[in-house]
Amino acid sequence: MRSPITRGRALVLTAATFVLVSLTGCDTAATDTIVLGDVRVDFEFEFDGGSLTVGQPSDVSSNASFNIGPQLSSLGGFTLAEVVSGRLTVASIELVTPTFVGSGIDLRAFNEVVLQLRRETTVREVASRRGFTSDEPAALNVIQNRDVSTILKAGSFDAVLQVDAAALDATKDYSLEVVMTLSVEVEGV
Repeated sequence: MRSPITRGRALVLTAATFVLVSLTGCDTAATDTIVLGDVRVDFEFEFDGGSLTVGQPSDVSSNASFNIGPQLSSLGGFTLAEVVSGRLTVASIELVTPTFVGSGIDLRAFNEVVLQLRRETTVREVASRRGFTSDEPAALNVIQNRDVSTILKAGSFDAVLQVDAAALDATKDYSLEVVMTLSVEVEGV
């Protein structure tokens, strides 16, 4: 014969099991989502040294647009319509040209850069950096949890780099490359 304490424990365990089984059967969300692996995006920004005023921020548009649709498709057959959220997780910048041994030209030619993603009239600042060393590529400071899903879902988008130059050679053409990693959440199974 069981003691009253054991019977009480058995009733509590049975009730707890019933509640647990009942709750796991509930669907609290209409759809599940999946965070995809890293989605890499590269942009190049070109300008001539004479087109920017030293000490005054100037916008430089990327020379191409980007569409993450093909990457979503290759990561499991997802489409732009299934994008729930998107944010920048990592970004770096590198001076592509003019660079040659002994040129003395590196990222120290810039006081500050501000990276923005753009789709038509929608613009989102996503990263920036003030102060550079000669080390390249240089990490940009990403604005944490800045949602850019409206830009990503719209299809092709481009980027704008707001450049505050410290010292540029007016006779040189410049090319900066920004490499970004996006975290994209999509509607899942």
